[in-house]
Amino acid sequence: MDEQELKHRIKNAIVLLTDGHPFRVGDLTFSCRDNNQFSVTGWTIKNDLKNISKTTALNELTETKELFNKMTIASQELADFIIGRQVEYHLGYDYGMGGVEICNEINGQLKWTTELNDNF
Repeated sequence: MDEQELKHRIKNAIVLLTDGHPFRVGDLTFSCRDNNQFSVTGWTIKNDLKNISKTTALNELTETKELFNKMTIASQELADFIIGRQVEYHLGYDYGMGGVEICNEINGQLKWTTELNDNF
C-alpha cells in the first residue's frame, strides 16, 4: 500500500471509528470505545496457535507498535485523532472464523491473555 492509499484508508477509518466501528488498515485493526481510548490490533503470522511462543508474540507486538508509529508519521490526521486518547496495543490470532487475543500492552503494562509455551 502506497502512502496516498494509506492516507485514504486512514481517513475512512476515522469516519467509522468515530461511530464506534472497527476498521482494518493494512495489517492492523483500529477501534475505539470512546474519546479516551484507541485500540491497535496486530495479527500473528503464525497459522497455528501451538506455534506461537512468548518470544515470537513479543516480537510481533513490537512490530505492531512500530507499524502503527509509521502510520501516525505518514498521516497527520491519524496523529491528531489519537491525541488525548490512551493507545492500547493488542496481538491477536485469527483462526478464520474469529480471533483470540494473545497479549496486550496498556499503559506500558504487558498482559498475557492466552497461555503460550516457550519451550521451542
